[in-house]
Amino acid sequence: MVVRALRSVIDDLFGDHRALVRGDGWAMTSVLRSIRRVALLVAAGWQLVMLLASVATLGPAAWPLVLAQLVLAATALIALKRRIPAFLIPLGMMGIGLWSYLASGDLDSALVFAACWEIDFASCLMGLLVLHRISIALVVVPAVATTATVLLALPAWGAQLPVAIIVTQSSIILAMRAGLPWLLRLAAETDAVTARAETASLRIETIRRTSARLAEESRTLHDTAINTLGAVANGGAGVADPERVRAQCARDIDLLRALRGERAPSGPVRLRMLFDHVALPVHRAGLDDEDLERIEGRLGPERVRAVVACAREAATNAAKHSGADRVEILLAEDAGQLRVVVRDSGRGFDGAVPEGRGIASSILARADAAGFSAAVTSRPGAGTAVELRVPIRSAAAGQGPELERGIGAPAWSGNDVDASVSALHGRAGDLWALGVTAISVVLTLGGGTNRFLALFPMLGVMLLAWAVSRSAVLRRAPAVLSAILIACTCAVFFLSAAATAFGSAGAVNWQALAPTGAFVLLLSLDAGRTARFLGAAAWILLACGTAVIAWRISPTAAQITVIAALVGLGFVVVWETFRARVGRLAEQAERARQRVLEAELRAELDAAAQADHRRWTDAGLDASVELLRAIAAGEREPSDPALRLACAAEERYLRQLVQLSPELVHLSRSLVSAIRLARERAVDFSLRIGATDTGDEEAARDIAGTVLGGLRTAPRGSALSASLFPVGAALQLTLIGPGIAPQRPLGPGERHERVGDLELLELSYARDTVAAGRTEES
Repeated sequence: MVVRALRSVIDDLFGDHRALVRGDGWAMTSVLRSIRRVALLVAAGWQLVMLLASVATLGPAAWPLVLAQLVLAATALIALKRRIPAFLIPLGMMGIGLWSYLASGDLDSALVFAACWEIDFASCLMGLLVLHRISIALVVVPAVATTATVLLALPAWGAQLPVAIIVTQSSIILAMRAGLPWLLRLAAETDAVTARAETASLRIETIRRTSARLAEESRTLHDTAINTLGAVANGGAGVADPERVRAQCARDIDLLRALRGERAPSGPVRLRMLFDHVALPVHRAGLDDEDLERIEGRLGPERVRAVVACAREAATNAAKHSGADRVEILLAEDAGQLRVVVRDSGRGFDGAVPEGRGIASSILARADAAGFSAAVTSRPGAGTAVELRVPIRSAAAGQGPELERGIGAPAWSGNDVDASVSALHGRAGDLWALGVTAISVVLTLGGGTNRFLALFPMLGVMLLAWAVSRSAVLRRAPAVLSAILIACTCAVFFLSAAATAFGSAGAVNWQALAPTGAFVLLLSLDAGRTARFLGAAAWILLACGTAVIAWRISPTAAQITVIAALVGLGFVVVWETFRARVGRLAEQAERARQRVLEAELRAELDAAAQADHRRWTDAGLDASVELLRAIAAGEREPSDPALRLACAAEERYLRQLVQLSPELVHLSRSLVSAIRLARERAVDFSLRIGATDTGDEEAARDIAGTVLGGLRTAPRGSALSASLFPVGAALQLTLIGPGIAPQRPLGPGERHERVGDLELLELSYARDTVAAGRTEES
C-alpha cells in the first residue's frame, strides 16, 4: 500500500495531467475554464502592483520596465479571448521579475519584494496553465537561470536569495502538480457520476411518462369504447336514444384510430366540454363559459384534459348506475382552486370505492396523475357526489402550455449541481490550505528570515486552522468556526510580518501567502457574506496597523507591508473570483445539459409513442372498430341481440387488455399479442401478473415468446394459465396448459414436467435484468 501511494504521488508530480482531463462534462469544463481565466487575470492584475512598485523605486527611469509590464498585462488580457500559448505568460513574468532585480539592485526595495512575488506567481500559473510535465522544466530552468544571473550580476546580495529562488520555485511547481490532480480527479468523478445519474434518470423518466401515457390511454379506452360496448351489450336505458349511441360510436372510432396512430388526436380540450356527451340531462351551476376560458389558461392543457375526463366519467357512472333522471354539475373558483362537483340523487352506494377501472382508475388515479385531488362521497339512497379540486396557477405565473412534469427541474437527473460545486470548492480549499502550509514549512526549514522565531508559532496556527476546519462539531457551529478562522488569518499575517521585522529585514522572505490558507478555508465554509466581510475587514485593519508600525522603521518597510497585504488579499479576491466563475459556468453548463436532456427525452418519448401505437395495433382492435362503425352508420341496431352478444365479447376482450398495468412498460407491449392470439384461437387464457416489469425489451420478448408458443400449441377451446411474479431473487414465469414446450434450453432452477394431462413450465429471469418495482399482485 505504501509503495502504491508513493507511486501515485510520483505519477502526480511527474505525470501528464492532460490524461486526467476526460470528456467535456460540466465540472471539468467549469474548473479548467475558471482556472485559465483567473490565472490570466492574476497575471494582468499583478502587473499593476509591479508598475506602482517600479515607479516608487526607480522614478522616471522605470519607463522601459513599466512598458514591458503593460505589454505583458495586455497579452494576458488578450489571451482571455484568443488561444495564445499558455506558457508564454508565466515565462514573461519570470523575465520581468529578473529585470526588476537588476533594475533595482537594492535587496530591501519594494520593487525587489514585488518582483519576488512576480516570480512566485509565475510558477503558480505555470502549474495551473500547463498540464504537461514540461511545466516543471519551464519553472526550474528559468529559476536556475535567475539564480545564476543574480549571483553574477548582484554578488552583494549574497547566496541566500538566489538559493531561495530555486527552492521556492521548485516547491511551488511541485506543490501545484501534487494538488491539481486531486481537483481534476474530483471534477472527472463528478462528471462521471452525473453522466450515470442522467442516463438512469433519462430511462426512469421515459418509463414514467410512457407508463403515464399508457395509463391515460387505458382510462380513455375504458371511458369510451369499453363503456359504449358495455352499454350496448347490457341494453336498457343505455341505448334508449339510438342517435346518441351512434354519435358516441363515431367518436369512439376516432379514438381507436388515434390509439393505433392512424390519425392525429383531436384538437385541444376545453373546460366547457365537460358538459358534452352526457347521457343524462345536466343542471349546470356556478361559473359560466367566460370564467372557464379564463381559468383553463392557468391550468394547462394536460390538467384541463384530465378534469374534463374525470367529470365525464362521473356523469357516465351516474347514467349507468344511479337510476337518477338528471345530473348536477357545479363549478366554482374557491381559494385558488377550481372546484368541480358532479352530483346525482340516485340510489348511491356504501361509499367504498372498488378497485380496478371506473371510479378508482378513471377518476381517482387520473386526478392524482394530473396533480389534483378527487373525492367520492355516497350513501345508499342519498346519491353520489364526485368533487374535484384543481390548483390554479397565479396570473403572474403566465398563461400558456403547462410544462410536462420533470422537464426543466434542476435535479431531475438526481444530480445536485450546487452540492457538487460546493464539494469542488471544499476540496480545493483543503488542498490550498495544506499546500500553502507545506510550502511555508519548506521555506522555514530552508533558512527563511525568522526574527523573534515568529515562523514556528505561525506554522502552528496554520495547522490549527486546517484541523479546526475539519471538526464536525465546529462545522455545526459555523459562526464559531468562522471566528476561529478569522483569528487564525490575522495571527498568521502578523507573525509573518514579525518574522521579517515588519519588512525591514529579509523582506524577500516574507511569506505573504501564508494567511490565505485559513481565509480560503473560511470561504469554503460558505458561511455567508457577513463572515467574509468581517474577515476581510479584520485583515485590512491589521495590515493598516502593521504598516503604521513599519513606517516608524522606514517608508520602504511600510511599502513592503502594503505589498505583502495586497499579495494575500489579492489572492483571496482571485480565489473568490474562481469560486464564482466555477459556479456561473456550472449553471450555464447545467442549463445547456438540461436542453440536451430534454431533447433526448423528447426523442425517447417519440420512440415510445410509436411503440405504444404498435401495442394497440397488435391488440387487434379491428373487431371493435367494425362493431362501432356498423352502429354509427346505422347498419345495425343497438337493440339487435346478436350485436349485443358481439359487443359483450368485445367488451370483455378490451377489459382484459386494459388490465395490463401501464407500469409494465416492456411487458404490457409484449403480452398484448398473447391476449389477441388467445382470442383468435378461442383459448381460455388466464394471465396473472405482478407489478414488476422486466428491465429490458429482450427479456419481455422472451417471456412473450414463451407464452405465445404455449398458446399456439394449445388446442382450440382449451385453457392455458400464465403467471409472472417475483420469487426470491428472480422473476418467475409459470405456464400450465396442454402441449407446452420450452422455447429455449432450461437454466438452473427452471423446470418442465407433465402434471396429469397438462404441462408445467417454470422459467426464471435474473434480477439484474428486472427493473425494480412493486411486487404486489395487480
